[in-house]
Parts: sequence; structure tokens; C-alpha cells
Amino acid sequence: MKYYAGIDIGGTHIKMGIINEEGKVCLSKNEETAKEREALMQQVKDFLLKHSDYSIQAVGISTPGIVRTDGYMQTSGAIKCFFHRNMKKEFEEYLNLPVVIENDGKAAACAEKWQGAAKDIDNFVCLTLGTAIGGAIYIHGKLYRGFGGLAGEFGISLAGHQKGHYDEQSFSYHAATVAGLCRHYSYRVHERVLDAQEIMIRAKQGDTIAEECLKEFYHSVAVLLMNIAVTIAPEVILIGGGISSNGDVMKNIIADYQQICQDYHVLSLVNMPRIQTCYLHNQAGMIGAVAPFMKDVRM
Repeated sequence: MKYYAGIDIGGTHIKMGIINEEGKVCLSKNEETAKEREALMQQVKDFLLKHSDYSIQAVGISTPGIVRTDGYMQTSGAIKCFFHRNMKKEFEEYLNLPVVIENDGKAAACAEKWQGAAKDIDNFVCLTLGTAIGGAIYIHGKLYRGFGGLAGEFGISLAGHQKGHYDEQSFSYHAATVAGLCRHYSYRVHERVLDAQEIMIRAKQGDTIAEECLKEFYHSVAVLLMNIAVTIAPEVILIGGGISSNGDVMKNIIADYQQICQDYHVLSLVNMPRIQTCYLHNQAGMIGAVAPFMKDVRM
């Protein structure tokens, strides 16, 4: 049995796991993400050294940002220390192992295709709701990267049409969990609230502002789903990210999506892609990061 290290780097936490060639997570560790590049790379190295008995073959890294196939970070999201650097090259020199750097949304989609909800689906989209919005597109069973790896970056598409201030009109600023829901709620109550679960608890307790923000969030996600549906027309759109494991959230998002499809006359006449939750949830980044090393996984 061969073993690989799957590293899922987030703006707040880094998840590190040992993944076998069958896509099973043998062990994993979750800790706070170091802010400096050298310290972050050392986190990964320390994990590998601690589990050297697995004879790790290679390292797959999932990270925010638009990543070229050569590992150059055109953008890097919350991991600012990776910006405009070839992190594949730097990690390979630092770890002395083969390394693949993959965008986090694309890694999640690769995991779902390999071991998750899309095993038997050739045409699907994976949409990840987190601090911002990421995603990936599979067409005819193969990951579509687009020019420079830009395909699937649904969060930077525009929800508005006003001239200027484009960041604030992006879907990440309306349909993401933190940049969207939490930001809107925090602004209205004049309090910094970065936990979507806290907003849901307050809504159940009768907080009308929380209720309104959640309704707006559900509708914004549903509008994005509709835009993806008519642009790409996949068979399925999978929703990932921590909030997707909440059944009530998914129920409300799907209800809003179905309502749009019903009320928008032309959409009511055609078959629309179905919406479902990703299967692998928080393990998707680690598993998908190592998928490129597997010969039987279509990338």
C-alpha cells in the first residue's frame, strides 16, 4: 500500500492527513495556519517527519487562489504569503518530495469524483461555500481548468451590475458564508460575528436581523446556482464547505433554487440540474489534493 500526504490549507486552519492509494484517510491533524510562509512550510514538514513511518510517496496541497498548472499562485486568497510565488517548486525543494499544488475548490471536486458523490457522474459542478466561494467544473469526466486555472472561480463573478466597486458586487460578498452572510450580519448589528452557526442560533431565538440575513444568503446562493445551471448545464451541482453539512441550510437553499426555477417562466419549461451536498465534507481538500498522483483518477 502506498501513502501520500494530503494538506488542506485554509485561512484559519490547516488540515493534514495521511491518505492511502485507495483514498482513505489513515490519520489527520487540524491546527491553526501559520501566517508566515517559512513557518507554514515547516508545519507541513513537521507533520511529515512525525509520520515518516508511512514512507510517504508525495505531497498534495490544496490552497485558496488561482493556481497555474506549474504551481504558480496568480492569487492566493487568505494565504497572502503564497501570492505570486511558485509554491510547487518551493515545497518540492523544502520537502524533497514530489508536490502538487491545487486550488481548494478543484481539490474538493477531484475528491468527490474519486471517492464521493460524483463517482458515477461525468458532468458536474462543485461549489464550495466558505470564507469566500470556490468551485470547479467537470466536463465529460475531466476537470476543466480553463485559461490559467480560472475556470470555476464562481465567487469572483458579479452579482450586481453597477459600475465600480466590483469586489463588493461579487458573489463571494453575497453568497459566501463569511464574506457574505457573516459580513452582512456584522454590519447590521455593529458587532463582529464570524460564525454562521451563531447567526443561525440567534435567528432561532427570534433575532429578526439574523432571520433577514439568512433569507438573503439563501437567495443569493440560489441565484448563483441558477446562473451556473444555465451557463454550464451540468447534471448535478454539488455544494461543499462547512455550512453544507447543515441540513436546514441545504433545505432552504434548494427551496429557493427550485422557486426561482418555477417562477422564471423559461426555466419552468426545461429540466434543471439537481442540487445535492458533497459527500466528503471536511476531508475533501486532503483527499482531492493527492488525487493527481492516482493513475485511475481522471483529472
